[in-house]
Amino acid sequence: MKHAENRSQIWFKILSPEGRDLDNESKKWFLPEGTKKGEWFTSGNRIGTWLVSSPKEFILKTNRIFVVELGEAEPIIELPGIIWVKKVRLVREATNLDLKRFGIYRSFRQII
Repeated sequence: MKHAENRSQIWFKILSPEGRDLDNESKKWFLPEGTKKGEWFTSGNRIGTWLVSSPKEFILKTNRIFVVELGEAEPIIELPGIIWVKKVRLVREATNLDLKRFGIYRSFRQII
């Protein structure tokens, strides 16, 4: 990666509550289940799919945030804090611990 601050980042993908891309609602992602990662996704778009290092500016109340694993290829487009990649997969839904540093706190209903 050409931007040094991007090399050691955890990258996030923000999806709708139904697991669809925010900029292309017809595209549904393969969501991770338990400890099983989602399937690899290869973008058909020439600039790829966008990922962020800080989801705070892009999150709405009902959106879901996922930690991702990047494919081996370098990003197609790279800016500080945002990249577009061709191949990526969802690893797991971001936890409160992942999001705490951004000031994002999610509440979960606990069933006993």
